This record gives sequence, C-alpha cells and structure tokens, in this order.
Amino acid sequence: MNLRPRLPKRKAFSWRATPDQLVEAPQATSTDTATPARSATTSQTLDWLNVPLIHKHPTFIGAALFLLILSGPPRLRFRDLEASLRGETDWVVAFHLVVWGLAGLWVLVQICKRFQAKLPVLRLSLPQILGLGLVLSLAVSISASAAPALTAFKVYQTLVSLLFTQIFVERFGVRAAMKAMLWGNALLCIAIAICAFLAPDMVWSSTELNPEPARVSGDLIAPTGVVSVLAIILLLTSVRRIWKAIPLLFSALFLSLLVFSLMRTAYITAFVFFALVVLKRPNIKPLRRFAYCLCAILLMLYAFNRIPSVSRYRSPETISTLSDRTGLWRHLTAVTLDQSPWFGLGYYSASRIYGPEYNPLLGTAHSMFFEVLSGGGLVSFALFLALCVTVSAYAVRLLYMSRDRFSFAYAVLFIACLLFGFTGETIDSGPLATSFWCSAAALPLLHEWSVKRMSQARRVRLDAPPHDIRAVGFA
Repeated sequence: MNLRPRLPKRKAFSWRATPDQLVEAPQATSTDTATPARSATTSQTLDWLNVPLIHKHPTFIGAALFLLILSGPPRLRFRDLEASLRGETDWVVAFHLVVWGLAGLWVLVQICKRFQAKLPVLRLSLPQILGLGLVLSLAVSISASAAPALTAFKVYQTLVSLLFTQIFVERFGVRAAMKAMLWGNALLCIAIAICAFLAPDMVWSSTELNPEPARVSGDLIAPTGVVSVLAIILLLTSVRRIWKAIPLLFSALFLSLLVFSLMRTAYITAFVFFALVVLKRPNIKPLRRFAYCLCAILLMLYAFNRIPSVSRYRSPETISTLSDRTGLWRHLTAVTLDQSPWFGLGYYSASRIYGPEYNPLLGTAHSMFFEVLSGGGLVSFALFLALCVTVSAYAVRLLYMSRDRFSFAYAVLFIACLLFGFTGETIDSGPLATSFWCSAAALPLLHEWSVKRMSQARRVRLDAPPHDIRAVGFA
C-alpha cells in the first residue's frame, strides 16, 4: 500500500506566500478510506495553505475617496486659526465637508451591504475596539468645547478614518491599501515639488536662523517631511525592481524633498527605517540593496566632510525643547488637569484656544498625544495610549517572527506614525492619520496570518513523512 500523502503539485506551500494569497476555508472531508489518518491530516493541512485569497481591485469611488481623505484634503490657502473656532466657512471648508460627507456615506453603504448579506458588519479586533472607545470619549468632550462644531467635525473625521480604512483593508486587502497609500503620498510629493517652482509661497517657509524661505515645509499642501518619509517606506517595500527608471525617479524625488524639508523628526524616522532594514534584513531584495547603497554613499560623504550640517539652517538650541514644544505641552496639560481633567476641553479646539496663551507662533498642540490629552482628558488619553501600545505590540511581534514584505512594511509604517505623531501630527485626517489607522487595521490581520502560517507549517513538518518534506516546500 502506498502510504505517501497525495500532495498538490501546482500549489505547494512555500514561505513566500503572502496574506493576500492565503485564507482559511473549510474543506470537504476526504472519502478515501484507504488513506491512513496521518496522511489525511497532512492533506487537509495543505488544503488550508493552498486556498487563494481573492480580493477585488478597489472600486474607483473607493480609491478616489481613499486618496482624498489621505490628502486631508490640502488647505490651499492661509487662514486665521481662530476662523475655525468662530465657525467661518469658505470654499475649502465646503470642499472638506463634501469629501468627508461622501467618505462617511461610503462607510454606511458598505455596512448596509454587509448587513443585508448577513455578513459580519465589522471585524473588530482589540485596536478597533480601543479606537471606537477613543472616538466615544472624544465625543463626550463636545459638550465642554468652546467650539463644539469644530470638535464634532474632528471627532467625526476620526471615526470615518477608523472605519474607512478598516473596511478598505478587509475588502481589498493589505496590498491594495499599501498601493493606495503609496500613490496618495506620491501625488502629494509631486504637488509639493511643482509648487516649489510655480507657487513657492505655498510650500517654502523660513527657519530659526534664516528669515528668508529656506525649507520646503509644504504648509498648504502637506507636511513635506512626513509625506516624503512615508512615500519612501511604501515605495521601497512595494517595488520589486528598484533599479528601473520610474522607481529611481520617485526615490530621487522623495529623498530630495526629505533633505529640503529640514525636518529633524523626518531625518530620525528615515534613519530608524533604514536601520531596521539593515538589522532585520527583510525578504525584500530591492530594499536591502538600496539601503546598503545609500549607507555606503552617506559614509563616503561623511568621510570627505560633504554632508551639510542641519545646524546651519536650524537652531541647535531648539533641540532640547523640541522647538518650545515641551513648554507648550506642560501648559496644555496644566490647563486641562485644572479645568476638565477627565474628558478634556474639546478635541482639536482646546489647543487652538489655550496654546496661543503660551506661544502664539505654535498655535496647535504639535503632538497627537497631547492633542488627545488636552481635548479629551485623561480618559481619552488612557484609551489612546492603550491603542498605541497594543498596535506597537503587534508591530514588534511581527518584526520578530516574520520577514515578509507586508509585515515589515506595516510594522515600520506604524513606528514612523508614532515618531511623527509625537511631535506634530494628528489622528483625525491627513497622510499620517490614514497610515496610522491602516496600520491598526492591517497589523492584527498580519499577525493572525503569521501565527497560523507558523502553526500550520509546524503541523505539516510533524505529519509529513521525511521523504515528502521537499514536496511540501520546506526543504
């Protein structure tokens, strides 16, 4: 009797499989009574590993709305910070209302479709549960806000960002979400580069040591340092051949914008990204080769003293105080704990009211953590901190147990969001908010897939006879 298990020839499992290619599905019980139980178990194990996960391409409306909410949309004009507190509207505000209204409508349509099809409305993991709790606690701050309409809109944006990215990742897959984020950040970088030549007042700004425009900050389009680093991460973890013309041109554009942004947080984030590439060595050959070449070039420039010092353009004295952000955070924290410690003084409006009391030039909280603390109080801050710790645990775990493209990309993307968010960005709208919530949606799925992959691989190793290990793909 032939005891060798019948293994599929064209769909043998290998470690190169990705979460967009595998899905767990129930399999029919084998009717071959002549096959021993041991080999039947091996065959059923391999059946799980060989079922392809078919994701539809993103619809035009879904992709367009994804790009629009990722972009913010851009502000496109200078505006008094108190105008939003007074409830003043213009054509840009109207455009924002239309975009976010359509995004919320898209979320409702997807939920209704799932409900009618008797499918689970949402696949809520711990990060999504904490995120919804955060939105609910921020909504409580509307009653204490001096600008309730502004706070309500920002809370609504946070809710839509959370649900939109969750549904987008579930419906179209982690690969489609990565491509959409790449194109969104790339288009913002292209827009900033064009405006740098055709409309310099929109993107150039002065520095502490130079009153003349000396850095490409991208104020009216998007923060240049943030979108350039996010675009670099997404590009280098997505492309399979970096040495072609278009990927090289995009890489040169993103790196140039990163240099001219003069954003120290962006430099640190890019350094952390390439350091993780060198230390972790993910299964992405173009990324590893690019990182090695870039490190070699930077070492040569450093050896010949050709790397310009950032202190020539940015004041070194501002490093210890993070450009006076530490004083602002102490002031906002003291005001919040004194007036409304539990549910804050109104998300997004509190920092615009009490921030200028400390430094009129700063204007906002300049930190997603202190924006939540001042606006939503200790309850919201505790939920947000728990959310960040939970998703960080998924990211660290994936970096430890996996080296595949998607796990590495989303893990470092979330780390970049934390670094940028600590000193400047928010979680309600914009490139960082979309990356933050996409990572919170994708990392639990990737972690679940990695755990199942390892357990199934271990089971196949134990069940398959030694002479069949090569056919399974583990030789």
